[in-house]
Amino acid sequence: MEIIYEDAEVLVAIKPAGVESEEARGLEPDMVNLVRKHLAVGGKGIPYVGLIRRLDKPVTGLMLFGKTPAAAAALSKELKAQKTEKRYRAIVLGKPAEKAGSFTDWILQDKKANLSRIVPAGTAEAKEARLRYRVLRSKFVAGKQVTEVEIELLTGRRHQVRVQFAAHGLPLIGDRKYGSTIAKQETLFCYGGLCLAATGLSFTQPKTRKKLSFTIEPPFKIAP
Repeated sequence: MEIIYEDAEVLVAIKPAGVESEEARGLEPDMVNLVRKHLAVGGKGIPYVGLIRRLDKPVTGLMLFGKTPAAAAALSKELKAQKTEKRYRAIVLGKPAEKAGSFTDWILQDKKANLSRIVPAGTAEAKEARLRYRVLRSKFVAGKQVTEVEIELLTGRRHQVRVQFAAHGLPLIGDRKYGSTIAKQETLFCYGGLCLAATGLSFTQPKTRKKLSFTIEPPFKIAP
């Protein structure tokens, strides 16, 4: 875990791929306990950690935490109102028809199977999922076209980016749950995992009301 910003109310950290966002059972590390351990240094008692934005276990990138109940409530309210800006970078198999576009679908979550799927609008318990994307670069690798895209997530559904791109014929490279893998992927993209990273985050500081924005580079890339 790398902390890139911290003040009295909020903390922004980079979650490594393979680490759970929420408290995990057993001895595996998770972001909540890693942040709690960091905050406990030199303090007394068990520090408060409010998880605002979770990421799928195989996804790396920016995560936001509230350090007080009041801060967490304000950040959660902003997130629910879809005022928190969330940007991702991904490499997909194929190429979108347009250089910039959007997807709007309805997603139904199967908690028992830990899967989500696209269903018709109006399906019971399904939730609307919206995102925008733009193509950054595209090329042929090992005889297959791959494309790097920047994504703005407008809603926050479980596995949303992975499910929507797969449903639109553009599965994410390295996604064993919803997508497809390419042989020697780690050589082609300098990365052996899921090619999806939370690279941009903007939100309002709960106390000062100042807009805070953070950007990082993804750990993968399309080789020249």
